[in-house]
Amino acid sequence: MEGLMSRQKDYKKNISYQIYLKLKEKILTLEYKPGEVLLEDDMVKEFDASRTPIREAIRYLKIEGFVNQGSGNKVSSLSLNEYVMIFQMRESLELLSIKLATLNWNEENIVLLENNLLKQKNLLYKKDHKPLFFLELDKEFHSIIAEIGGNFLLKQELLKYYDLYFRYNYFCGFKSRKDYAVVEHENLLTMIKTRNVNLSMSEMKSHMGNVNNNIIINLAKKLNQLNNEQDF
Repeated sequence: MEGLMSRQKDYKKNISYQIYLKLKEKILTLEYKPGEVLLEDDMVKEFDASRTPIREAIRYLKIEGFVNQGSGNKVSSLSLNEYVMIFQMRESLELLSIKLATLNWNEENIVLLENNLLKQKNLLYKKDHKPLFFLELDKEFHSIIAEIGGNFLLKQELLKYYDLYFRYNYFCGFKSRKDYAVVEHENLLTMIKTRNVNLSMSEMKSHMGNVNNNIIINLAKKLNQLNNEQDF
């Protein structure tokens, strides 16, 4: 495990990792559309890099499921069936995550969550903020909960499915839910502090259900719009 962590740390210093981060952000925010081909020639110019680090970055995106395996380097598609599977995985991991956090938190952990919530609230009052910033805080909030539980493998898997979920959340108008999300996050923190596992898991179930409902309501319409745009 120590050797793996060391290799991951070294990789993050590489130019391929920096390219990977930029490509991933463009995919998550749909700047690169589902089905779009990532052309090496274009990326060589964009990143002023050779093909080797670009191919390495794309390899990691393929492993994570954002680019299709095989030839073509196509950004993976969005679909209702895939969304449902991703949601099922994320929900089950979030429920385990908050269960462990409720049992294991300390005052230092609570301060981290409170500070994150304060940033979320401050962001709501800024009219010119980028939507991506709020989702980054949302990811951090759920990541802290997973960290509190103390299970490294759980956190790793949760963040993996959070990123796969991210595209759907960004795509389906999460902006209308920002205010509600902050209130729900506050409720989650309150339930964690009770040390009552049933209460905290019930609150997480409700939170995930609300996010899911918003996406399900909008996904079919948004996918139709996207397909129509790509037909031209």
